[in-house]
Amino acid sequence: MTEQDKILGKIKKCLRLAASSNANEAATAMRQAQALMAAHNITLTDVRAAEANSHSAKANVKFKPTKWETILAQTAAKAFSCKLIFFSGVGEWQFIGVEIAPELASYAFGVLLRQAKRDRAEYIKNNLKRVKTKGAVTKRADVYSTNWVWAAESKITAIAPSSSAKTAIAAYMDKHHSKAEDMKSRETKGRQYDSDSHSGYLAGCNANLNRGVDGSTAAAGLEHQL
Repeated sequence: MTEQDKILGKIKKCLRLAASSNANEAATAMRQAQALMAAHNITLTDVRAAEANSHSAKANVKFKPTKWETILAQTAAKAFSCKLIFFSGVGEWQFIGVEIAPELASYAFGVLLRQAKRDRAEYIKNNLKRVKTKGAVTKRADVYSTNWVWAAESKITAIAPSSSAKTAIAAYMDKHHSKAEDMKSRETKGRQYDSDSHSGYLAGCNANLNRGVDGSTAAAGLEHQL
């Protein structure tokens, strides 16, 4: 723990005491918090941002992710009350939230992404081998994968705890990612293929996620035999 972390911890403790029903105790705690913030040039945004943290997961591509991968990442972020950022050129998703939520969202995304990629590859090998062009294979596989993700959404929401972290996350974004922009995913255009949609949905229903036992093993608990 850095000296800055220790100071932030003291300020947060004072701010919690400032909410005391004892007027004298609350006033004293608030003065102490204000004095510490002034002495160390710390703002309320800094304090709130310190309540949030981030965890990253490797994306399937370095630049513009597909629609189905984006939906999967967004679903994991939403389920764990996290803000989601994609780092173009690096190929990395970042989940921002409080406590262990970002780690859980990252692991849930990672586990399901691996399963989705595995099932996609098998579907292409077994069901699209007679498709003549690479572009057609990609379109149909994307339809399959998108429906896979929609079906697997319930797997994430089933293990996600409820959380209210909007203030901390907003402060974290303002402090660390103030210039982040909305991202547009790569979407495959073309007609829908009912068989690919149905197959993807059925495969996604078989996706696996396990709830972790506690905070120290929660992320590991999400991993499943693949």
